[in-house]
Amino acid sequence: MGTASGCAANEVLSASHRVKMDKRIGWNLDTTEHATFNWIRPIPACAKVGSQVHPGPATRLDTAPPISGSILHMRVFKRRFVFWIGVALFILFWATVLGPEPPARIPISPGELVRAVTLRRDSLIELCLIDHVDPNGRDDRGRTPLLIATAQQDWKTAQRLLSAGALVDLADNNGFTPLMAAAVHGNLEMFRELLARSAHLHAEDLCKDGNDLLGMALDGGNPNIVKSVLELWPALPQWRTSTRRTLQAALTTGNKSEIQLLLSKHSAPPTPEGKDVPLLAYAIARNDSSLFGTLLACGADPNTALPSRCDKEFLAALPSKAFGSYIEGDKGLTVLMLAAGLDREDYLRALLAAGANR
Repeated sequence: MGTASGCAANEVLSASHRVKMDKRIGWNLDTTEHATFNWIRPIPACAKVGSQVHPGPATRLDTAPPISGSILHMRVFKRRFVFWIGVALFILFWATVLGPEPPARIPISPGELVRAVTLRRDSLIELCLIDHVDPNGRDDRGRTPLLIATAQQDWKTAQRLLSAGALVDLADNNGFTPLMAAAVHGNLEMFRELLARSAHLHAEDLCKDGNDLLGMALDGGNPNIVKSVLELWPALPQWRTSTRRTLQAALTTGNKSEIQLLLSKHSAPPTPEGKDVPLLAYAIARNDSSLFGTLLACGADPNTALPSRCDKEFLAALPSKAFGSYIEGDKGLTVLMLAAGLDREDYLRALLAAGANR
């Protein structure tokens, strides 16, 4: 009896030992307190324990249902997927932090716009204007993009530069302005556009080569531009090349309004280019009644005086050399005295009628 009881006790201990071992293998820990399930090699924590009273099939010690292989595979896949996503995000983060900075945007300089207009690079001009580049940059000759465009007769680009804020009064190193460029090319529409935008216009200003706005308007051949410049012309004491040229052109065409305007702008009487004797005296000496009548009708001074030293060309035009010698040595001689000395009664009467002093 004692032997049988001992054997039974040994069998119970053996069964209990097997159950503990199965749990350790299935949970991968010596105790179940902090157990983690072995997903790779799950072993059901169960044991077949034979009963002394009712021998039969062993019963499961834990009541958890068995986990199928497909569910285990899905869970393992999800864990691996999350792991690799984390690795990818970590790499992306450090690539962003430690990677090179994105290239900084390089601003376009005003010199690039000057170069683009000079070369007529429409695409680059467009880019500069979109980027709001300063339209008043200069090249080594002091030319602005607007001056270059007008000088090249690129009127479309000039208009775009005006819309972008280009200043019309900026001259180059020689004193040449966009308004002068429009005048010399005879573009009345652009001339008026530039004139309307001008804030500091001085029509009489000279370039370093001696040219001025009026002379360039004459070169352009547009009479409307010439008229506009004359209206802006200030009163000057002496005549200059451009005003003499304009007077000669007006005399040729019979434009009395321009002749009158030119005479009113100058306090001194007009003289031929490079001469000292007034043009009115030349008309009397040469018996040019047309020139004489036009000048007198347009406001020439009937008391115009001759210089103390007369031009050789004027003396040669006199009909008498003796009279020429007399004039050359006389001072304070007027055109009225000249007409009387030459016995030009028609001229004499006209001068007196115009208010000449006897």
